[in-house]
Amino acid sequence: MKEIVKNFINHKKITSSSATLNTSESYQRDLNIFLDFLFINKINSFTQINKSVVESFLESKAFNTYVKVWKNKNGEKTKEASGIRSDSSKKRFLHTLSSFFKYLIFKKIIQSSPIPTIRSSNPEDPQSLTLKEIKLIMTYCDSDHFIDDFNYPLREKSIIDSLYYCGLRVSELINIQMKDIKFNNSNPYILIHGKGGKSRQQPYPTYKNLIKYIEIDRESILEGNISNFLFVSNYWKNKNKSSSNGITRQFVDKRVKEICINAFKYNDNYDNYKNDNDFIIRNNGRKKYRMISPHMFRHSIATHLIEEGIDLINIREHLGHSSISVTSRYLKSFREKKDILKKFGPLSKGVENSD
Repeated sequence: MKEIVKNFINHKKITSSSATLNTSESYQRDLNIFLDFLFINKINSFTQINKSVVESFLESKAFNTYVKVWKNKNGEKTKEASGIRSDSSKKRFLHTLSSFFKYLIFKKIIQSSPIPTIRSSNPEDPQSLTLKEIKLIMTYCDSDHFIDDFNYPLREKSIIDSLYYCGLRVSELINIQMKDIKFNNSNPYILIHGKGGKSRQQPYPTYKNLIKYIEIDRESILEGNISNFLFVSNYWKNKNKSSSNGITRQFVDKRVKEICINAFKYNDNYDNYKNDNDFIIRNNGRKKYRMISPHMFRHSIATHLIEEGIDLINIREHLGHSSISVTSRYLKSFREKKDILKKFGPLSKGVENSD
């Protein structure tokens, strides 16, 4: 069974350009947990798995909690933490299992999938920042405070620019290679490798800032070493490596939160905001909390482009959405959504969630 899982991971690496190292490790981690559950319950073949087995797994401690282990360079455990798995983590886990069982069907190991259909019913409108909040953040990124707060401000500024102006997913951001930079013509762009192996030419309006990062901060971080990644970290120094790793999802998440919190901290209206991981917006006179995340910038540019009257076809191409139904989530009224979708074709029964 472990060999089949290994073959599945290799299959995903070959067939999907969006299957990054982090994604592959996530697949492996989830499926190892599932295999352990099967072993404990004396299930030694995938053909023995039915809906009842899957339901038992979904109710188990293995699925509903997580354990994170930190190890030193010798592989020795130094720290361990556990907690309740979030809804988004559960959904991701289910997608892993669903993808794996589709592979088993493809290989004719099983005839049908025991995994329940994954649908998002009536999803909430994507969370986004207002244009005023974006301007506040961008103003902070151009300030002396910003230069003082971060060791590599040109890198952090370019990360924010890429997330907002280009509307990149975090996975797309951290996997940009130097060879993807195409600034040697009158229309500078970056080649983005998105979901489903689809690539798109992404215009980069603040490319001069990115060039400054490449020439100054990136060179400073690398210290003469080599990396294929556009956005690099100095993590390699602690690993005794001769080349730099690219930045990680965790790094982007942490930096974005720090930047947003600092931007509001230096603003006169800071009393309206809460520190740490959340900030407050006013909604009909009431305070409402929203979680800061890198993906909010992608939602924000989509919302702002719609407010500026840009048509959904262009926004879909800008964001790399698979269909117009995904882009329509950014329309505020149900009537707007209904009219747009009637114009561009029928929706499938399940609501797509390829944001």
